[in-house]
Amino acid sequence: MVTEYIFTAFLIILGLAVMRLGSIHFKKFKEGKTKIKSKLSGQLSFLILFLIIILLIVYSVNDLLFK
Repeated sequence: MVTEYIFTAFLIILGLAVMRLGSIHFKKFKEGKTKIKSKLSGQLSFLILFLIIILLIVYSVNDLLFK
């Protein structure tokens, strides 16, 4: 029981870290410090990052509310 709460807290913290790193990367991209060669690869990397964030949040909230 305690390990489930620790695991859920870890997933929430991991989700927050991924969001923070994503926002830093997006800020650098807007400033022109990060170059992406292909527009498709930029959109694909953003989509993967966005899906990871959403899945971590949904999984954590679902685990906390419905156990």
